[in-house]
Amino acid sequence: MTKPQLQFITKEGGCGLCDDAFEEVESAKDYVDFDVEFVKLREGDADWERYKNDFPVILIDGKFAFKHRTTRDMLIRKLRPKRSWKFW
Repeated sequence: MTKPQLQFITKEGGCGLCDDAFEEVESAKDYVDFDVEFVKLREGDADWERYKNDFPVILIDGKFAFKHRTTRDMLIRKLRPKRSWKFW
């Protein structure tokens, strides 16, 4: 099974919410194995208009997971694979 890929999208120079979310991402690493890619956007970048009012944005395996705020526990729930139910 491959590790989840978390993409942390922030703005150049950072922000207070970004700092808080980063701490939660770092804390989640103690519980779940995943890779992190940091994307720092600045005005004029291709995705700037898409995300400029939502920093930070967190994608997991390319799918939107969070914007503005998250917690370690919310991240862990999204990063852990769902167990499939088995009758026997």
